[in-house]
Amino acid sequence: MPYLERLYIENCKLRCLPPGLANNKRHALRELYLYGITNLASVENFTSVVKLDVFDCPKLKRINDLFMLHKIRVVRCPNVEVLEGVPALDSLVLQDATMEALPGYLPGVNPRYLKLRCSKKLWESLSSPGTSAEWNKISHIRKGDIHYIQG
Repeated sequence: MPYLERLYIENCKLRCLPPGLANNKRHALRELYLYGITNLASVENFTSVVKLDVFDCPKLKRINDLFMLHKIRVVRCPNVEVLEGVPALDSLVLQDATMEALPGYLPGVNPRYLKLRCSKKLWESLSSPGTSAEWNKISHIRKGDIHYIQG
């Protein structure tokens, strides 16, 4: 499928994505949407993907080496520990009503824009810029939209 530009994978128990999808010769795959993949542990080496959505992937720990990635949405994936190798990242959306601390990878990424939807507790800790360790994780991001999710 050398001309595949957009791929949706939903509601399955894959542990990893098929290696052929990330093949260096595949330059057409631009958008990757992963929803409800309960056993997925990583998303790696998709060199042509510019947009990535990951929703409800509870075992996801790593997202790395997506060198062309511009936009990413991570929704209800509480165990992501690594987001790296994304030098072109422009927009990052994080959403999880249970999120009470920002992910540790945030100081290592530099998106222009961050949209954060989190717990009221985290939102309160971020409401006074410069006063918390959590704020320090995102202080380098130029533009943000931070709100809490009613739980």
